[in-house]
Amino acid sequence: MGSPERTQAMDYTGIDNEAIWNRLGDDHPVVGPVSGATIDRLLRMVELKSDATVLDIGCGLGAWSLRALELHPGSSCVGVDLSAAHIARATREAERRGLADRFSGHAVNARAFTPQDPSDLVMCVGLTEVFGGLDGTLKHLRAQVLPNGYVLLGESFWHRPPNEQTLAALSLDEDPHTDLNGVLEQVTAAGWMPVHAQVSTAEEWDNFLWACVRGLVDWGFNEQDPAARTRILRYTSDYRESWLHNLRGTLGFVLLLLRPVAPSETFLVARRPEWAR
Repeated sequence: MGSPERTQAMDYTGIDNEAIWNRLGDDHPVVGPVSGATIDRLLRMVELKSDATVLDIGCGLGAWSLRALELHPGSSCVGVDLSAAHIARATREAERRGLADRFSGHAVNARAFTPQDPSDLVMCVGLTEVFGGLDGTLKHLRAQVLPNGYVLLGESFWHRPPNEQTLAALSLDEDPHTDLNGVLEQVTAAGWMPVHAQVSTAEEWDNFLWACVRGLVDWGFNEQDPAARTRILRYTSDYRESWLHNLRGTLGFVLLLLRPVAPSETFLVARRPEWAR
């Protein structure tokens, strides 16, 4: 979610999504509106061999990466994230859970990272803007996954058309999203076979956003500098109200489990025009 700079004349330097997500507690280590039960459900749908390789693009705090390793013994995972703080925390958590020998974290821009070989499972949850949107992401991921592998993709969409206030709350000048039907059309048109789609529930959204708010509140109340405390708590209130009044019930998020289809077989996944009437 974007900062409230547009509606509040205050300097919010240093308060951004990374700062917020670094303060997510152990009760919500997932950077996004996704529950632990949802992660388990989707990862259990993936059939991986014992020595499978996993690539997590935008791994955040490592929730997806580490759970994939736990559910698929013998597999190994490479996690990539721009935030060195995220990678450090994910690495510490891997050590705590006895997974350090199977997890390798890299603090690097995802666009600049090139793995040695394609992976059996590639995860990219909520990072499509890095590759220029959903179409660009799907094109990028095709080279990262094995022909018979899986992609787990997370993408935002609109439950209902956004208004100007909603776009402003996300710091968007242009609307990059479509509805859920549009997301699936883009996916199939790009030659991917959907295996499963999981839309984040209202409870998952609320749990995530309130975890973010809780981290901000704790940060503000623990801040000793009065000016910094004022900035953080004012940001927190704007952040909360922006969610409640502009985004809640409008912005959606879907997790898609996909498999790549060869270019010669894209007709097998493309939507027939007469079915869309």
